Amino acid sequence: MKAQISFVEFLTAMLIFITFVGYFSIQILMFIPSYINEVRSENLRSEAFQISELLINDPGEPLEWNLNFKDANRTGLSDHTQNKTNLLSGVKILALDSECQKNYDLVKEKMGLDHDFSLILIDRKTDKPKIENCYPKSITKFRQVNITIRRVIAYEEDGNINYGEMILQVW
Repeated sequence: MKAQISFVEFLTAMLIFITFVGYFSIQILMFIPSYINEVRSENLRSEAFQISELLINDPGEPLEWNLNFKDANRTGLSDHTQNKTNLLSGVKILALDSECQKNYDLVKEKMGLDHDFSLILIDRKTDKPKIENCYPKSITKFRQVNITIRRVIAYEEDGNINYGEMILQVW
């Protein structure tokens, strides 16, 4: 009887092996959905921050896009005449607010976004919004992940520099 095992021992060993493989497979399959959701969340967070960075520190293309929004290739709110970081143009803020109220989908297209977004810009001295109606009028898609980016900004209005907060939500 060299290296022989009985059929019962073989079945017992095989059953133990299949049990361990099944257990670890189920554990891995339970982990994958939460991992994928976290990856999506981080991708969306990265995109939201990039959008906020473009809005705050990019003057847009062309520089005077606020005169004719339909000709804009890129909408940035930075004041190109001052050339300062995080300083927004009051004229561009008003133009974006006006365009968001009229045609949110065009603003979304000009910003080059695949996701829906909401943009609020609040003056911190008066706590009054400068941009408040920039969101989709009807929300058709619901996503589990909603990312909120808050940025401190300064903006020029009537020759004065005011400060505020930009709140950008992307979903």
